Amino acid sequence: MKARLFLALSVILCAYSCADDNILTPRSFTNVADAEARWKAYKLTQYKLTQQRSCFCILLKYPLTLQVDSGGKVISARDAAGGSVDATFGTSIETMFTNIRALQNRADAKVEVRYDSVYGYPRYINADPIKLATDDEYILETTLVR
Repeated sequence: MKARLFLALSVILCAYSCADDNILTPRSFTNVADAEARWKAYKLTQYKLTQQRSCFCILLKYPLTLQVDSGGKVISARDAAGGSVDATFGTSIETMFTNIRALQNRADAKVEVRYDSVYGYPRYINADPIKLATDDEYILETTLVR
């Protein structure tokens, strides 16, 4: 009887581990909806990340280290030297997903995104919000610290 129970549990666990929605299995994401679903599956209430922004924007000592609260709001930001900077210079993962969707829905914008294979968050965003505008392009590279 114990052997049958063990065998049945083994089959169930094996089937579960092979399921598409198993958040422990790394995968390649090709669209924002799948990547965001993976991110939300982790249910992180607070997290820390680092961001490197390349653009024609304000000069900061990158990378920034950001602390994000449970509402997806950046609550603190520190530059590479450890100095405090305005939190609005950082972008939460939730805001990145919103921005990606907005850019994808605009005919005059271009965006390339690479998602983290485990957590699904955008690791690399290369955006040109207005194709015919000059100096609006940016690259945002993000690493989750947890």
